[in-house]
Amino acid sequence: MKHNFNCTPLHTLSGNVIALDLTSRNPIHRNPEAQLLSQLEILANYADPFCRQDLLCCLSIDFGMAAAVLESPRIQLALSELPFVRLKLSENFPNLHDGLANPLLRALAAQINTLWLGDLGAGGANLHALQSKMFQAVKLDRDFYLKNVNKPTFSVLIAHIHRYTQCVIVNGAESTLQTER
Repeated sequence: MKHNFNCTPLHTLSGNVIALDLTSRNPIHRNPEAQLLSQLEILANYADPFCRQDLLCCLSIDFGMAAAVLESPRIQLALSELPFVRLKLSENFPNLHDGLANPLLRALAAQINTLWLGDLGAGGANLHALQSKMFQAVKLDRDFYLKNVNKPTFSVLIAHIHRYTQCVIVNGAESTLQTER
């Protein structure tokens, strides 16, 4: 069966896979609830390997899907049965800069599953949402990383970001040398 995902493994610097980052290649459905339910149903088929290997799965969601998470009891039930699933918002998520003052974000943060923030540094938002500490993990934008990794302030920036989240994912780091600068 062919699935409509791009799947990117997320590794520690020692090479261990800790999560899979799933993004939809093309919307399966025009209905955000149906699209998210379809993705969650596919993930439910792979729940045992995720749980046995202690892997996380990160699903990118847009505004429509975020609203569906809050409005659909079926999605809420599916998420409660898939504790390894994380919902990732892009930095360009509408009104992300409002942080917990945004009712949709506040409600999402209160949901069962944990939020991740993707594309940090792409230029779409300020740090207010990050400072609200509602994201378990933050994934840096690849271009931002490549432009800034050799700057002397990069490690200070990473340390600052880490104050507000449990995990900083550096998209594009290929060695410990690149992240220790």
